[in-house]
Parts: sequence; structure tokens; C-alpha cells
Amino acid sequence: MRKIRFPRIGMRILKSSLAVFLCFVVYLFRGEGIPFYSAIAAVLCMQPYVKNSVKVALNRIVGTLIGGGFGMLVLLFERHFIPTEPAILQYLLVSAAIIPLIYITVVFKKNSASYITCVVFLSVTVSHGLDVSPYLFAINRVFDTLIGILIALGINAFHLPRHKNNDILFVTGLGGTLTGASGKLSNYTEVKLNRLLEQGAQIVIATAQSSATVAPLLADVNLRLPIITMNGATLYDPQQKTYLNCKPMSTQVAREILNVFAQKNLNCFVHTIVNDVLHVYYSDLLNAAEEGYYHRTKLLPLRNYICSALPDERDVVYLMAIDRLEVIQQLYGALCALSCANQIHPSYYPDDAFEGYYILEISSAEASKAEAVRDLKQHLLIDRVVSFGDDATDLGLAQLADLSFAVQGAIGPLQKKADFLIGGPESDTVVRTMEKLYHSRNPFDRLNKK
Repeated sequence: MRKIRFPRIGMRILKSSLAVFLCFVVYLFRGEGIPFYSAIAAVLCMQPYVKNSVKVALNRIVGTLIGGGFGMLVLLFERHFIPTEPAILQYLLVSAAIIPLIYITVVFKKNSASYITCVVFLSVTVSHGLDVSPYLFAINRVFDTLIGILIALGINAFHLPRHKNNDILFVTGLGGTLTGASGKLSNYTEVKLNRLLEQGAQIVIATAQSSATVAPLLADVNLRLPIITMNGATLYDPQQKTYLNCKPMSTQVAREILNVFAQKNLNCFVHTIVNDVLHVYYSDLLNAAEEGYYHRTKLLPLRNYICSALPDERDVVYLMAIDRLEVIQQLYGALCALSCANQIHPSYYPDDAFEGYYILEISSAEASKAEAVRDLKQHLLIDRVVSFGDDATDLGLAQLADLSFAVQGAIGPLQKKADFLIGGPESDTVVRTMEKLYHSRNPFDRLNKK
């Protein structure tokens, strides 16, 4: 029986509750106003990140001011020029006013504020249009909303002083380490990563995937350091969408490898980089796994598939093949027997998408996650490294790191090599451990290695 995992009560939920309570406390001290509007504003403005709270708060303020001001103008016009009977005339006026109201938010490029603008406008003109002093209500409505916004911003921005280890480089794998069976980051991991990055943590993602595959997965993570892609063959800057460093194999080596595939009449996906765009050359797709991989990735941005032979003098950074285990093992043996075997790094592992199939990856011997991290250490002038991983490509990284973690489900050799074994991506253990070490005053002394 599958165990049901309930999400934890996060800080956003607790902060929202506290903000609502403080809105009521302010109301008790004021002795006037309607705390309902303050509480609603506080809940809406409470976002996972402070910058998002500020954005929502600005939209809320703009919408409240426009909606409240426009509502008072409509009431003024209605009371002087529109008869009270029949009521359909008043409703027609209010309904027609929605058009210029939304148009104003569009003109000022505040589309996201159109919803709250209309809500405030309708609460002034419809819910309280018959009050003795609807204008006073409109003013109080704006004031109540501002109270809720300020309380939410204050609570969200408040942090107790905590120690920060900005001199540690945290390096983590992606698939199998940060992402589980779904292939996506959990909401908790995404929020925690962004908060750590916002505080200044040095975090690097190291993966076998290409930039085209990784970019959509990490689109909502505000990474400041480059991503190590294709097992260290490239360093990719997600902000500038450019490759900072590539470690291709020589043209002669690439040709020797391709001859192996040609002799066996097999296809492989040859990855090259042209003007910061990944070009993938391939021939006929020979099995279901190859077809599945192609159709899953062909529409991704930053990647072009070309059904053609590799052009002359084109640098190759990475090759990949997908086939049954016996075929992959034959290819692996043939590659290891090449005269250039000491210049390449082949490895293979099961294909999670197609049972019974394996993926063979080939890159330059100079390309690895560990070598890419060494380059980053020199560039960032950082000495200490903490690594998280799950597969064979993380073994060198575990050797390099001052502190290494293998997640649940990692291969046996990595579990033996790593200093600690921790939970898998389903329990968000990687980001929890990262946060603990980032704020610890003695991150390496407090943990006892196995």
C-alpha cells in the first residue's frame, strides 16, 4: 500500500496567520475601519519571496487607488444625474464603467492589477453605494488595504540574524537528486533554493542533461552561477543564455567514435554548439527509446535537431546513444578498445523512460563534473565544496568535495564513497541539508563523517 505523504505546514502559512491576527489587533487599536479588507490584503500579499510580495503589494495599492477613486467618481455622477428608479440604469452605469476601468490598467501596463481594481470598484459602488457616506467608505477601504499590505511586507521581510556560509560552494545533481519520479522540482525545494540564493548562497547544478532540457526545469529558480551540463562538457549561463566554457573532443577523436557507430549501423545523437545554440545531429531512429527521446525533446528551446551527418571541422562536446543493454555493452567495449580511448570518457546507465533500454554517454576525458567544479572554485575563489549526488558521474565530485552526500537510491559505489547517506528528492532532504549547512557556524565540525 502506497504511503500518503502530506505536505508540511510552511512558513508562508504561518506568516499569513500572523499577519491576519495583527490586522485585527490594529483594528482594535484604531476602533474604526473594516479589518476584513486589511486581512484580505495581507493574505494576498504574503508570497514565498519578498520581491514577489512587493510586486503583489504594488499591484494591490495601484488597484485599490484606481478602483476606489473611480468608484467615488461614478457614485458622484450617479447621485447627481441618474435617477434611483429604475435600478437597471444604475447597474448599467456600473457595468459600463468596468470597460474604462480595465482599460486604464492596460494603458499603465498594470494588467495584473485589473482584478483588484474591479473588486474595489464594485465594493464601493454596489456593496456600499447606498451608505450614508460611501465616499468615507472608499477612503477607509484604501486605508484598510494599505494597513494589510504593510503588515504583510513587514512580516515577510523580517528575518532573525543568521550566520551565512557564503564561502561554501554547494554542488548538487538534478535528476534523482533534486528531482524525483516526476522529473520536476517540488514546490518546497524550489522555494527553499530561491530563498538560499536570495540570501547569497553559492549553489551550482551539475547534470548530465543539456541546457535545452535543464532550462525549463529550472526556469523558476533564480540561479546566479552557471549550470554544469552534459557531465561537465559545458558551463551554461541561464541568465545570459550563453555557454561560458566548453570542453569538446578533437575532430579526429569524434570521427573515430562515429566510425564505431557506422560499422554497427547504429544511430547516436551528436551534440555540437553553434552560436550558443545546441545542434544535435542524428541519423535514422532505430528503436522506441530513441524515438521517445527525440519526440520528448525536439520542441525544446535552445536545441535544433538536424537529421544529417556531422559537418567537417565541427567541434563535438557530447555524444549519446540509446539501446538495449547488450548493444550498449558492445559499443562500450568497442570504444574502450579505440586508440583514442584515453581521450574520451564513456559511461552508461538505465533509461528511466524506457524499461530495458540503456543510455550511453560519451564526452572528452577532460570533461567531468569534478573538473567543472575545479574551474568554478578558481573563478569564485572558493575553497570549500559540499556535493550531493546519486550516480556514477558524481563519484569524482564526491572525491573532490570537502563534504559529500549520497541520496537514497544512489548507486552502491557512491554510497560507499560519500561521507553521508541522506533521504531522496521526495523528502526534499538535499535542500534541507543545504540550508542547515549554509547557516551553521561550524558546518564541517558538527557533522561526524561515517
